Amino acid sequence: MILGVISDSHDNIKNLEKVVNQLIKFNIDALIHLGDIISPFTLKFLGEKLKNKKIYAIYGNNDGDKLYLKRTADIYKIQIEEQPIILNLDGHSLFMFHGFGDLDKTLAIANSLAKSKVYSSIIFGHIHKPHLNYVNGVLILSPGEVAGIFNNPSFAIINVPSFSAKILQVE
Repeated sequence: MILGVISDSHDNIKNLEKVVNQLIKFNIDALIHLGDIISPFTLKFLGEKLKNKKIYAIYGNNDGDKLYLKRTADIYKIQIEEQPIILNLDGHSLFMFHGFGDLDKTLAIANSLAKSKVYSSIIFGHIHKPHLNYVNGVLILSPGEVAGIFNNPSFAIINVPSFSAKILQVE
């Protein structure tokens, strides 16, 4: 199974379209959006472009009207929830959250979870910075940001069940 992982799109449809086009080339099975979607039109865009793919999303700290985000998600069969989400795929548990506080706090949480060895991977957004590491064999991943606010736009691909991953720049 191939997962596409994005975060912090902040309604930048131009960059999001580039990312989705690249993800389609990877023939992803599912997309994970780790928060800061912002507006329902962004979920609509994802739902229409990836209508045959499963989409999982987390509310971020900057997401707008959660009621309308949820209504839009329901129309497009996108699973959207508050953080954290524990996603079970092919017998593996993925711990997904948007993030808390600053970079150091978010990484401390991810590292602590990885040390427990309860999950196959810990994935998060919020920090707007790509991060890929393994702790005790557990993947810790932030795909960076789609919006391109603080860093070059990026996204990630995860192969399940190996949990090999790579972070890619938006072309």
